Amino acid sequence: MKKYLVKMIKIPEEINLENYTLMLPSVAVGNVGQLCIDLLISSLNLHKIGSLWNSMFLPICGLDPYDKKSNSLCTTADFYLGTCHNIILLQLRSPYVGNSNEFFDELAQFIQRKRLNKIIILTSSYDYECANRSEFKIKYLTSDESLSNDEKLLKNLCWISHMKSVKTNSTEQCYIPGGGFANGLYEYLKTFGIPCTVLFKYCSEGDNVSDALVLFKGLNEWLNLINDDINSIKYPSSWEYFFGNPPSLDMY
Repeated sequence: MKKYLVKMIKIPEEINLENYTLMLPSVAVGNVGQLCIDLLISSLNLHKIGSLWNSMFLPICGLDPYDKKSNSLCTTADFYLGTCHNIILLQLRSPYVGNSNEFFDELAQFIQRKRLNKIIILTSSYDYECANRSEFKIKYLTSDESLSNDEKLLKNLCWISHMKSVKTNSTEQCYIPGGGFANGLYEYLKTFGIPCTVLFKYCSEGDNVSDALVLFKGLNEWLNLINDDINSIKYPSSWEYFFGNPPSLDMY
């Protein structure tokens, strides 16, 4: 790894993130990971603490997606903090178009420098890659021994271990079709001994709120972030505009 300070991650230095869990989505089919992060930010009332700029992602800027009355802006990649649960979330809002190496390197340095405890990547995969209906449950990859060694927990969660792999340079790597950079970042973090877990489910493009809810509930069963009650889940205000404005009455 290159020995230089992270310059593109802007977070106040005084914020102590030691033993925190970092969660982020991979931009993937149906945007399920991003929708799940939205649900987490909104339901837990997390507040923005910083942002990330990297040439891998298209730059964007917009209004606060979680509070209509807010004057703050959102960007391509923003960090949100949850001190009650020791979590920090990185929400990504644009497609990635550049080389991932610099982004992976910056993120790994940030994780090590801030002494984060573990990483969770949320993503999705093409449903036509699913071999049978039982696999429509949450699937996972993990290098986190605290999870992989807890057989009772994994049994209760009813997740399915992901086995699909592909050979690259005479070595086998996990492969998630349509999952974006998730498997690449997972393998990269493994080389530095950073505990990482990928959660995903199969889906198709369209209205993927139900898929995000499945991922959200599975994650909550693992980490116990909110009460297991549908009323505890809060949709972001920006979701009102998923499909644009209603048709004009002048059409009729």
